[in-house]
Amino acid sequence: MALLQPCSTISSSSSSSFFRGSLPSLRFKVSVPKPPSHLIPNSHSLCTASWQELAGVVIFSAIPFTAVKAIANSPLGESLQRRMEERKKFAVQNSTKFKALAEKARKDSMWYGGERPRWLGPLSYDYPTYLTGELPGDYGFDVAGLSKDPVAFQKYFNFEILHARWAMLASLGALVPEVLDILGAFHFVEPVWWRVGYSKLKVIFASR
Repeated sequence: MALLQPCSTISSSSSSSFFRGSLPSLRFKVSVPKPPSHLIPNSHSLCTASWQELAGVVIFSAIPFTAVKAIANSPLGESLQRRMEERKKFAVQNSTKFKALAEKARKDSMWYGGERPRWLGPLSYDYPTYLTGELPGDYGFDVAGLSKDPVAFQKYFNFEILHARWAMLASLGALVPEVLDILGAFHFVEPVWWRVGYSKLKVIFASR
């Protein structure tokens, strides 16, 4: 918090102005207190990784994107793209048949429809009527009313699928370094994913 200390001085110089020289001029001296030492971060303790560790992180982060780009530009990638386009064309032509099969599967499954299990189990609760159980994972949970708008509901559903796919990639990123270290294919300074963050936090808090 800055402290303002007023200091009044009388001007002695003569002037043609009536107010100049007759009224005190106020000046303020600002004093800013120094923050406590434990709140000032130590620049030497915030980054303790060596250049080998940083280079390893950058390289392994770029490998998946580089590999996907290389495969996409290769003959194998072009062949896979042609197959996907053929399957997409086949799926569009038979979309009505696939929708009928999906609808039949939902009716035969206990996890869809009005008789599906609910998130509160046997407890009585006024579940939203707009959640009809047509989509997977719909157990009537929407206490915030985020799915009232059908357009927003479909958008959130697509976002959830995207987040789930990123979570799958993250699980690979957590397991692959440890497996490579166990097999001896590559040596990491710390292959266990949760110990990396723990060691960094331990160093930061120990320096305060």
